[in-house]
Amino acid sequence: MAIIDEDGFSRLLKAPLKDHIFCIFGDDAYLKEVYADRLQKAVIKDDALSFFNLHTYEDDETPLEDILEDADILPVMTDRTCLLIKNYPLSDLGEEALKTLETNLRETPETSVLIFHYSAQDFTNNKREYPKWNRVITMFSKCGVAVELSHRTQRKMIQMLMKGAGSRGASIGEAEAEYLINICGDDLGNLLNEFNKLCSYADGSPITTEMIDSIATKSVEASVFDISAMIFSGDADSAFAIVYELLRQKTPMQSIIGALNQSYMTVYRYKVMKTANKSLQELTEDMGYKTDQSYVFRKIAAFANKTDISRIRRSLDILIEADIASKSTAASPETLLTGVIAKLCAV
Repeated sequence: MAIIDEDGFSRLLKAPLKDHIFCIFGDDAYLKEVYADRLQKAVIKDDALSFFNLHTYEDDETPLEDILEDADILPVMTDRTCLLIKNYPLSDLGEEALKTLETNLRETPETSVLIFHYSAQDFTNNKREYPKWNRVITMFSKCGVAVELSHRTQRKMIQMLMKGAGSRGASIGEAEAEYLINICGDDLGNLLNEFNKLCSYADGSPITTEMIDSIATKSVEASVFDISAMIFSGDADSAFAIVYELLRQKTPMQSIIGALNQSYMTVYRYKVMKTANKSLQELTEDMGYKTDQSYVFRKIAAFANKTDISRIRRSLDILIEADIASKSTAASPETLLTGVIAKLCAV
């Protein structure tokens, strides 16, 4: 079976389970937890029997051979047992060990459902560190079901928020939902936490952008993008104010510098794209941007169009120097970041 996404896995869970080997991975931690729990409950429908039929293994604390032996244990008062195997480093295994594992998985009795759940790692975006990951996924695709749960598109999240507001006794428009996603990020766990706060605060009233600004906590990326926007517009005071607020919230200095660097790289790529007469679609495809995040380019378009590319390169040099200094200097985060913002504003 080919790798399936959230929609395919959701449809699979609505029918009686036919497969008994699963691997859940991807870059959305919240969705991975939600669907691993749904799959577990689809296997063991009676919580009272979980004590006998649910076996959980963390990382590599239990040898893989012992886990596979446990798969031979018969279920108690139900049809199947469930083995939840969290973050087992299968990509560290050699080729022969993987072949042996594949054979053993095929021979695992159908009375045992094995769920390899990778909650801590995002192998798909770190292929250099996990070069064998594709081999592991190929194995699961052959002998079971490989499920990749990635961040939902902005369109899906907007629909989710608009529908979810009604079930919470509130309402939110499409523009307000998009605004909330833009400032909170696409991590569903964090987004829903902020959304629940807003629904409680609204108390039946429509959720407005003013409510979002006063209640919702911005993601580091969104806050840093605001810093960049202030610098682009020449508003140094506001840029400094956002930096100090992030530091007050104990945001790591390197996270701020990294997000600033990403923001300026977006400007640089946009500038190069325009110079080369490339389309926005080509940029999003070539650089891996999500096609529904064109709002990012709308925000930086005016600055990028009027700024010489040499100034953008100089700004990137400043950020590289700041990144190096953040790992070696004894200066306080306030001192270092104040200097960085001042230099960027000067450029």
